[in-house]
Amino acid sequence: MSEAFEPIYDSFQRLYQFLFILLFRIRAWGVENVPREGGFILAANHQSFLDPPAAGLALTRRLHFVARSSLFRLRLVGAWLRAQHGVPIERGAGDRAAMRHVVELLRNGAGLVLFPEGTRTHDGSVGPFQPGFASIAARAGVPIVPVAIDGAFEAWPRWRKLPCWGRIQVAYGEPLPPPDGAKAACTTAAEETRRRVAALLARLRERE
Repeated sequence: MSEAFEPIYDSFQRLYQFLFILLFRIRAWGVENVPREGGFILAANHQSFLDPPAAGLALTRRLHFVARSSLFRLRLVGAWLRAQHGVPIERGAGDRAAMRHVVELLRNGAGLVLFPEGTRTHDGSVGPFQPGFASIAARAGVPIVPVAIDGAFEAWPRWRKLPCWGRIQVAYGEPLPPPDGAKAACTTAAEETRRRVAALLARLRERE
């Protein structure tokens, strides 16, 4: 996929990098585990609204992510999401058109951030992973990179209206190959991805 200069996207990334270093002292480990070319999925735990930018700030590649379609109907928010490569999806509706679009992006060499828990954590722990992301990886034939994000929950838990100062850490694990597409294989891949994310999260907390 072309990595031609995108002024709006790249400007936002530079702004995020400045703010996340200043406000959250962000650090990342395991960047070498993220493919340098070709499509891939970053499967991360979901701690707060800070997660989408945090997941990719240490990477040189541009990323796409999905967000609920209702947000795109808000003029300014929708414009911002599209500039950040957001893909609208109808939550809980089996949005096949969005899934086809995501698969096409991956097949064309894009990187995609997904949060398989489906919602932000209530207590900082890693919840069950829904297997849909593994099915997408199977259809697109791309690897899954487990990603652990820590500190975003403390900086901006779901019950707080605005974030506060904190420290955010991100760890990228070794990629898993795409499952073969069978339901059981996708379920197994989802469970293994969750196990690896939880292990990465534990290691990040040991660093603290």
